[in-house]
Amino acid sequence: MSAPADRSRTYVLISHAVGRLLGAFEVLRPEPHQFDCGYVLARAEWGKGLMTEVLAEVNGWAMRQAGIWRIGAGCDVDNRASARVMEEAGLEREGILRRWIIHPNSSSEPRDWFSYAKVR
Repeated sequence: MSAPADRSRTYVLISHAVGRLLGAFEVLRPEPHQFDCGYVLARAEWGKGLMTEVLAEVNGWAMRQAGIWRIGAGCDVDNRASARVMEEAGLEREGILRRWIIHPNSSSEPRDWFSYAKVR
């Protein structure tokens, strides 16, 4: 999914202690009333709660914005760790989007995708 430049922001997570890039977080605004987000985190940082904390903060911020009624995210059905991040950050699983996305590094066929969201 790609949004016009004025409807998308990408942020990087940097460790000031060691001056190293830890990951990135993108917020998209595909419709005036909603945000979608996605993230990536360095493998060495997995399991430390960093992305859960970031997503929870973004989730709270999004729900305080006038006119925003939904924030969504998703992950491959085999990515249980990312699903857990979204659940712990306050998003709820809405369902499975069948044959939704192609990950060229793992399969040339579309894969199933868990859809998560927080609404108000």
